[in-house]
Amino acid sequence: MRATLRLLPLVLALCAGCEAPPPPPAPPPYANTLALKQVMEWVIDPAVDVIWDSVKTVITEKGTQEIAPRTDAEWDAIRNASATLIEAGNALMIEGRARDKKEWMAAAKRLSDSAALALKAAQAKNTEALFDEGGNIYKACAACHQHYAQHLAGPSVGGSNDAATPAKK
Repeated sequence: MRATLRLLPLVLALCAGCEAPPPPPAPPPYANTLALKQVMEWVIDPAVDVIWDSVKTVITEKGTQEIAPRTDAEWDAIRNASATLIEAGNALMIEGRARDKKEWMAAAKRLSDSAALALKAAQAKNTEALFDEGGNIYKACAACHQHYAQHLAGPSVGGSNDAATPAKK
């Protein structure tokens, strides 16, 4: 009997190793409804245009015109566009859209981070900071396009018109 009791922990340990492996993780509950090009054209471009068009100086023959948000509704539109860009950067990181785990993810994060600073500027109604962050959003977009969508900067050389096509090195 004592021998059986001494062997019981060993038998239990061996049996514990015989359990079935856990089931594979369930697929995520979201679906990539839009193609990457649609996300760029229908979500990111309209939102970024709101920010880029919100603060600028226009010089014509008739003189100089300073453009900046003046009403709560204009500031709200910039806030909403900034929030859209923050989430669009996150959406670019979703499996099925992300082109790689390093450079693409870093570029998408730069977009979200720059948009978050534009959001803060909009909430503070700070036109100077908003202008600066619009420039940072532009830099984030341009750096990503330079790597993944060189054809957007000029004629395509045997490439696709899909904004997701990585640049050839």
